[in-house]
This record gives sequence, C-alpha cells and structure tokens, in this order.
Amino acid sequence: MVSVVVGGDLTQRTAEDFCRLVVGRLDPPPPTLLLDLQQIKVADVVGLAAVRQAVRLGEERGAKVTLACSEQLRTALLQAQILEDFDVESAIPSGAPLLLLRDGGDKVFSATTGRLGLRRPTWEELALFDGWARDPLLEEMVGSQLLYRCRHLGPYHPEFVDLVLHDPRSLTMLVQPLDPARAPVGFVRLYDLHLGQRFGFLETAMTTVESLRRGWGIDASRLFLAYALDVLELHRIEAKVYGYNVLSANSLKRNGFVKEGVLREARLYGGRRWDIFVFSILESEMREQRTREQFPTMSLWSPP
Repeated sequence: MVSVVVGGDLTQRTAEDFCRLVVGRLDPPPPTLLLDLQQIKVADVVGLAAVRQAVRLGEERGAKVTLACSEQLRTALLQAQILEDFDVESAIPSGAPLLLLRDGGDKVFSATTGRLGLRRPTWEELALFDGWARDPLLEEMVGSQLLYRCRHLGPYHPEFVDLVLHDPRSLTMLVQPLDPARAPVGFVRLYDLHLGQRFGFLETAMTTVESLRRGWGIDASRLFLAYALDVLELHRIEAKVYGYNVLSANSLKRNGFVKEGVLREARLYGGRRWDIFVFSILESEMREQRTREQFPTMSLWSPP
C-alpha cells in the first residue's frame, strides 16, 4: 500500500499541491493507494473536487483508493452530499511522513482574461460585502442570499466567513478589472453545488454603473463558467432572474444560457408580483463557448 499523508487546509489555494502529490504516488500505480487526510482542518468545494478527481484518477490507473478522513473533512463531505462516493476507513496509521499542503498564494488570480481576473477574497476584503449588502439596487436586481446573510450577520461573523472563504457547497470570487485596472467591482458565485450530480447555481453581482457599461459582468460570468467546467467538472449550471431584470436576462442569453422555465409570480417587488425566469447551460454548451473564447485549461491537474 502507498500512502499520501497530508495536513493543513485542503482548499482552492492548496488543491493543486495535493494533486501534484497524488500524481507522484501513482507513478507507477500501486495496488492500493491510501489518501490519509486525517490531519485536514478545513476543506472547501475545490478541495473536495480534488479528492473526487484523485480517487477517479487512481482507479483509472488500476489502484484501489481508500480514504481516511479527519472529522472536519468527513463533515464537509457530508454537507456536500458525496460521503457515500468514497471508500472511507476509520483511523489508519500509515507510517508515511506528514506533508503540509503548500499554499499557492503567489498565484493572485484563479482565472484571467486580458480584461479582468477572478480571485478569492482576502480576509480584509470581506468588508466589501458589507457595503454591497447595503446597496438597495443590488437587493432589487439580484436578491443575493449571500448578501442577505452578510447584512444580518456582518462580514466577519464566523458563519459568513466560512460561507465565503471555505464552504463545501459554494464558491465565491471577486471580479477585478485589469484593463483598465480597478478595485474589485463585484463578485461571481456558484452556490448549492452538487459535486456528485455535477450541477450548481450561478449568481453574478456587479456593483458599479461602469461595470454594466463595460460588460464586466458578462465577461466574468463567461470566465467563471470555464473555471467551473475545468476545476469542478460541472455538467449543468442554472441561473434565476427576476422578470423585471431584463439586463441580467439578456446577459445570460449572451453567455449561452437557455431559458427553460418560469416560476410564476414568485417575486414581490414594487407592489406587484413578478415571475422568476429559470435559465441553464450544459457542459457541451460551455465547452463550445470556451473554445470560441480560447480560454486556457484551468484544471487542477494541468502541468505547471
């Protein structure tokens, strides 16, 4: 049996290092590979995706893959509803040395185009969400569950911090223009993610008039879809738009989303009830779009 024994945080910032260690243990493939994750303290949705992909890679190469979890990782797998997807063992003394996962903090942006970049918020930048949460126009146009919680809990409440920085069922990134350079102008978010069924919901919140004029929200959503396709391996992404938010509906259509349903009179706004439109985009459609945009591969398993 060959072991990979890692500790620390298994998150977007360390997932590539985890994948690198797994590839090293699979060359050549052993009969049995133990992923010893009993020292993992925090795991977000990208870290969980990396574990799923590591198990699949090991099995594709002929190894039986077993998982030993910390209580924190087991809880994250349970919340993500993928615990049953793994061969989970109780505490196993592997005898292999513990390796702390390295933070890829030198990589500022997770994904970029010539115009903008997407990146995880820093601790200090959580305060940005507090200002956005108090913007009445964002509440009317987006109705963000994330901003609602921030408005009532505060940006540094432990529950909100966990939701933004290391949640097993959502992924939040700031949108930062690069040409011209600007501070973050909003965020994109995938929430209610189901890694097992490979689907989730998209939310895009642009917070400035300039963002709308320059189309930064459209570009950021398009780039985020490519990232989700590569890193989370999603097959379907849904988005919901209030019937009076014509601009957002048109933005989704420009990004390849197809209108497929109506939630009748599901939104109360301006003294009347409005429909909510349901849009979706599928894996094949996202691949066609990313080919047109010529986005680079962003997979966790890409060579450096």
